[in-house]
Amino acid sequence: MHLAEILQWLANGLHTGTLVVSKGAVEKKVYFREGVILSSSSSDPKGFLGHFLVSKGVIGEGELAEAMAKQAESGGLLGEILVDGGALDREMLDSMLRLNAEENICDIFAWEEGEFSFLDGELPDYELVPLSVDVTGLVLEGMRRVDELVAIRDVIPSSQCVPVVVASLVDETELDLGWLGVLEAVDDDRSIDDICLHTHSSEFFVSQVLYQGVQEGRLKIVRPRVVVAEPELETKAEDKNGAPLTNAEAMVAEALAHIRAGVYEPAARYLRAAASLEPNNREISMVVRELEGEIRSSLEVEGVESERIPVLETTLDDLRAMSFSPEEGFILSRINGSSDIASIMKISPLSELDSMLVFWKLASSGHIRLKSVD
Repeated sequence: MHLAEILQWLANGLHTGTLVVSKGAVEKKVYFREGVILSSSSSDPKGFLGHFLVSKGVIGEGELAEAMAKQAESGGLLGEILVDGGALDREMLDSMLRLNAEENICDIFAWEEGEFSFLDGELPDYELVPLSVDVTGLVLEGMRRVDELVAIRDVIPSSQCVPVVVASLVDETELDLGWLGVLEAVDDDRSIDDICLHTHSSEFFVSQVLYQGVQEGRLKIVRPRVVVAEPELETKAEDKNGAPLTNAEAMVAEALAHIRAGVYEPAARYLRAAASLEPNNREISMVVRELEGEIRSSLEVEGVESERIPVLETTLDDLRAMSFSPEEGFILSRINGSSDIASIMKISPLSELDSMLVFWKLASSGHIRLKSVD
């Protein structure tokens, strides 16, 4: 079924419950009550409210870190903490909650494939802020974005492309803070992936801003000479006939072997692959969570502890001459010699495990030192 058909079916049937849509490691949920969309959520950290507010320029990273620290200490909803602290008012929070929910749903329209299930009658036990649009309007917006994405891909074929300024980016026109943040992140060196992480924004939003800049003659897009692909996972597990296994159990077995060998990055990739191959297998999901916890424990033993303070061991000039992944670049740019790992991870749009892996890799390569607090 096409996503539009699924949404219309739930709306026309006046269904109540949770639509779960997944692709790989990303899972999104859309909540319905009597055919009306209440809200949505995403497992992708970029879809979390805090990062969404930063991407729109509503709050800064410092305010996000402070609110998340309060949340960890006393609990509560992040939005309520931000309102109570004066970072934004109630009207703005409600508006951003609705917009974030819409963005999470519209993003699914760009997926070429995925899996879905509907949990009849199941809704979260916390209060949801209803969306201000009906299903038909949301479907039309999602399909419009798909058409827009096709045009964008003709100009920006890869997230590894680098936007380069050819004319003034900011004129007298009053710009949305989110758009302004993306344009200010263009430095003729950052790739689109880098800008997404730097601004906590989705790839679609960043590409949308840059595409308009190209159309206005303010930017050009430099295509990467070499497109870096995610390394393919090869399993050594075999069945009784000696044929290689490519199911979730084989991926988990490979992950475990890598963990035992102290090779954590591919182990994490195998676990993500296992979870994406069988997203509805509760036993696999439980094993994946346990092994991810084992990786985190191993990284802590090797020094990636939340209270440690990362310190640069390489000069900024030398770092600029080196090649880093967008994830590494984000973490490096937030290291100031006083913020501990926990503080940086709070503002990172990466998952906790991915952030820890970046710290571990940078420390292992000698680019940073993880200083203990006396």
